[in-house]
Amino acid sequence: MRNFFWMLRFVAPFGALVAIPVSASTSDTEGRIQITLLKGQLDSGIASLFYQTQKYGLVVSGIKLTGFWTTKINLTGTASNLRGVADIIGTYTAVDGDKAVGPAKMARLENPKGVVLEIQGVNLGRTFILNLAGLTIKNLGWQP
Repeated sequence: MRNFFWMLRFVAPFGALVAIPVSASTSDTEGRIQITLLKGQLDSGIASLFYQTQKYGLVVSGIKLTGFWTTKINLTGTASNLRGVADIIGTYTAVDGDKAVGPAKMARLENPKGVVLEIQGVNLGRTFILNLAGLTIKNLGWQP
């Protein structure tokens, strides 16, 4: 009996460590998104979705820019209400009128599948305004 408790002392913590990631990954409905826009491609860019420990390449288009003086714009945010990675694909409209990203301002967008993006600029200047209403996201080389 003594050996059983001695063994249980080592097996129980290991079992808990194995069970935690499995339960967390099945209920995860939120991902992190990063978008990069380059000066030569003013209305489109590349993006990455980090969802359930995976990175997915995306292409974004339909962006309207004003006051653009930098060579590269970085946007970051969250994608919530994801049931699967393919839900990120689609055209987004503004939620509650929050469609423009500027200094210290976040845009809140939603697609027809119910995915909500909350995006903010990382390196935006004071005169910069980025209208994200009509943002379209497509996959980049992976099968939805």
